[in-house]
Amino acid sequence: MEPQPAAEAVRSRAWQITLAGLLAAVGFAFHSPIRDMVRVWIKQPDYSHGFLVPVFAAYLLYVRRVKIPVTFTWPDPVGLVPLVAGVLISLAAGVTNYAKELGQAVGLVLALTGVLVLVVGRLGLRWAWPGLAFLLFMAKLPDRFEIAFTFKLRQIATGGSNFLLQTMGFPAYVGGQQGTIITVIRDPEPVRLGVEWACSGLSMVLTFVAVATAVAMLVRRPAADRAVIVLSAIPIAVASNVIRITVTALVYIAGWKQLGDLIVHDLAGYLMMPLALGFIWLELRVIDWLFVAPEGPDRDAVLKSAARTAAGTWKATAPADDGGAAAGVAR
Repeated sequence: MEPQPAAEAVRSRAWQITLAGLLAAVGFAFHSPIRDMVRVWIKQPDYSHGFLVPVFAAYLLYVRRVKIPVTFTWPDPVGLVPLVAGVLISLAAGVTNYAKELGQAVGLVLALTGVLVLVVGRLGLRWAWPGLAFLLFMAKLPDRFEIAFTFKLRQIATGGSNFLLQTMGFPAYVGGQQGTIITVIRDPEPVRLGVEWACSGLSMVLTFVAVATAVAMLVRRPAADRAVIVLSAIPIAVASNVIRITVTALVYIAGWKQLGDLIVHDLAGYLMMPLALGFIWLELRVIDWLFVAPEGPDRDAVLKSAARTAAGTWKATAPADDGGAAAGVAR
């Protein structure tokens, strides 16, 4: 079969019916996993960013539309390989219940990849692979990994905040059976802050990794700069959470309990994303100071636009309870 011009192919009734039929089949095959994912986004604040993932994936496809093949041959039978593999992986994850949500998400992305290759050809992956890969951020982490990761984040947040308090001259130490309670000695009573599951920073880590990946995909920078943005996402998110807990502790130490409650439940959570994006901006400034950047268009304009969008999105979607450290003040 001879390659067809893309504009001619997508206007043909046969191509449109084929695409609609394939998408309907994938939707039917994956309706249960998709429903479960949406339920997780609604009920678990750590994954509320999932609603924005398909939207941004579609935006990536739009901004990269110049990479759509000018001509392609369809149907490309190679697309059956990821399509069938995706269905089988999803079925296996559902039957074994091992990393079910992640396995089903991987299966869905593979199935959509198969649909793309079938109707656009293998060259279509050059256009669509970032959007398809970004869809993986919809998935819930496996429970075992999530519990272990959250517990480790709590310990890191507790230790980091305790270190900062000691550095500032406060007599603080870490206690509790799990090592997640900070006690600051003061007169007349000590202040105790429990770094609970809600303030582990898991939501911040998951959301910021997705945002950092989105920024890396959008900015016009060398591949090394983009890799730095993605690789630094978790350390920056953890550092932002440590700063949040430390500031909350300072407010409680000063005796401003009502202000502390406000920081715990609202303000600090909303400020974490802008703070983390500020760290990325500073990181890229340091790279520019250390290395001579090649000539090119204004790369920072895209980063600034992405930062403003992400900050506004976080403020609109971040749940109040997850936004702060669950801290208890000794009475």
